[in-house]
Amino acid sequence: MVRRPDLGYGDEGLDFGDPASFEPQRREFGAARVMPRLAYRSLQFLYLEDEAIWTRAWIPVGSEHEITDEGDLLPFTLGYHGVHLQRMAEGRLEARFNMAQHGGCRVVPTQCQQGKRTSCSFTSCGYSRDRGPIQADEGREQTRLMYQYLGLRPERLHPVQVAQAGALLLLNIDPDPAGGVPQVAGLPPQLTDPEAVRVYRSWTEGNANWKLAGQALARVDRIAAADPLHMTGHRAALDGSPLEVHWLFPNAVLLVSAGDCCLIVLQHTAIDQTMFRIEILSRHPLSDARQTFWEAELSAARTRAEERQRAVPKKAALDLPVAPSDLPVQTEPAAWWFQNALIDRVAAMPRVDSDVPIFRNVEHYLI
Repeated sequence: MVRRPDLGYGDEGLDFGDPASFEPQRREFGAARVMPRLAYRSLQFLYLEDEAIWTRAWIPVGSEHEITDEGDLLPFTLGYHGVHLQRMAEGRLEARFNMAQHGGCRVVPTQCQQGKRTSCSFTSCGYSRDRGPIQADEGREQTRLMYQYLGLRPERLHPVQVAQAGALLLLNIDPDPAGGVPQVAGLPPQLTDPEAVRVYRSWTEGNANWKLAGQALARVDRIAAADPLHMTGHRAALDGSPLEVHWLFPNAVLLVSAGDCCLIVLQHTAIDQTMFRIEILSRHPLSDARQTFWEAELSAARTRAEERQRAVPKKAALDLPVAPSDLPVQTEPAAWWFQNALIDRVAAMPRVDSDVPIFRNVEHYLI
C-alpha cells in the first residue's frame, strides 16, 4: 500500500474505490459501457491499481528464459514496489523486495509521485524504470548493479511469492494471495514444450496507458473461453491468417500463430506510457518473414492503443462531462472481459480504516 487508506481513491467527482461507480461497465456484453476516460489519465486511478491489482494479484513478469543461470536476476516493479526474481542453485527461484524501495532518497521526491517512472541511476527504486535482467558475473560493474537489489544480506530481504506456469514466471507480493495462478492446461503449448526456445526478445515503449495497450493486443472477434484470470479468443492477423489470443490478467498477452508464441508482458512506465516486454517462443528459428509478421502485428496494436490514448484529454478542463449512462457501449469482447476482471478486483480490495492523524501535508506512505 502506498496511500493512506483514509484518503480514498477519487478524482474529478468519481469515487474509484466504490464498485457502484462502475455499474454501467459491469453489465452484460452489448449493454455494458466503456471505462470512463478518467481511468486512462488519472494518477488516483494508478494508485487504486497498485492497491487492488499489483499488490494483490499474481503478476506475470516474463519467461524463464530471462534468467537461465544460477545467480541471474530479473528486476520488476509491481506497481510502486521494487522487487526482483533470482535464479538460485539447482534451478530454484527466489523473489524478494529490493534492498531500497525509494533509492537513496530519505523521502520520495515530488517529481517521483507524478505517475511516471524516472530515469534514476538507482535502478532498484520503486519509482524508476526497470532495467533488463542482470546476468550472474563476478565483474565489478555487475557486482555493483547486484548490490542495488540484493544488498549484503539478501536472505534478510522480505520474500515475495513465486509461481510458474510452464515457462511463464509470476510474482505476488501479497502475503496471503487470493485466487490461483493460470492453469497450464489452458495456455499455449509453447510454454510447456521442452523443445521450445526463445527466438526473439525486444522491449519497446508505446505512448498509451497499459490498459489500452492490453485491449489493443488482445482484441478478438469472439471469446472462446474465459474465467477471472484468463481469456482466450481468436482474430485474423494482418495477413488474414488465424491468430489465437490469450490475455492473462492483468498484464500478459500471448499471441499464437504458425507454431510461434509471442509473449508480451505489459508494464506501465507512466499513466500514458507502457513498456512492451516481448519474447517469442518456438521450436524453430525465427525467419525474416516471421519476424516481419510479428513486428507488424505488434506495431499495429501499439498504434491502435496510441490513437485511443490521444483521444483521452489530458486535463479535466478539456473533457466534456459525460454521465456514466451516456458513455459508449463496449463493443470489444476482450475489453469487456478485462474491465469486469479489473472492477471485480476493486470490489474485492480490502477496506482499511485508519485513525492515524495527518500532521502535515503528506499524501503517501514512505515506502
